Amino acid sequence: TATQTQGKIAARATEEDEAGPTSCGEAGSFTLSFDDSTVSGEDGDRLLVSGMRNPYHHLFYANGFAYLPDKWEPYAARSQPNVAVFLPLGSSLLPNSPFAGTMLPGELGAGPRASVDAYWFNARSGYFGCALNGITPCTLRISGYRFDEGLQGEVLVAEQNVTIPPCWGYIDCQLSRVVFKEQFQGLSGIQFNAFTYNLGIAQMFMMDDLTMDWYNNSCSAGILRIGHS
Repeated sequence: TATQTQGKIAARATEEDEAGPTSCGEAGSFTLSFDDSTVSGEDGDRLLVSGMRNPYHHLFYANGFAYLPDKWEPYAARSQPNVAVFLPLGSSLLPNSPFAGTMLPGELGAGPRASVDAYWFNARSGYFGCALNGITPCTLRISGYRFDEGLQGEVLVAEQNVTIPPCWGYIDCQLSRVVFKEQFQGLSGIQFNAFTYNLGIAQMFMMDDLTMDWYNNSCSAGILRIGHS
């Protein structure tokens, strides 16, 4: 049942907090900064947008995710030089990446490995900005998913709506920190979508420094992660 599943999630989180980080493989907290990805052919005169290459740090990204240096968009990166962007119409503008088409719009997560909890994660916080008109705020809709073995698919387990303030005139824009609710743990996927405030029209958004940690920090899970991209 859902209650039993939540109990197992909480129990595992408690056990891991008490046990501390494991010495086996890749475990513990991590940050998706998008700064160890190079925009190929970068030069100072052309806007070059590179689609996310799946997998990136063991996770898969939906069509429409890309990254670019922050000089080409209004928000300063939290960590230099890149920020991630999501283009709602990006699937027709960017080259396909493996398994990107199997993800929900704006989703990142375990993708084809969703049934393997070694690739599940707890989402803690991130920095976001919306590319609107510099006057109107936007609504960021965040949805957390977990693979259900019985249904053989991901089910919605957490939701959160956040209002992202506008950057007036696009001058000295700073990404807004969003702390995710406690329910965003034990996830196989997390989805972000931005909409015009009170109108619900899909918008491009920027994202940087997603703070997460692995849900399964057992030795076997850590070794599995370190052995696969």
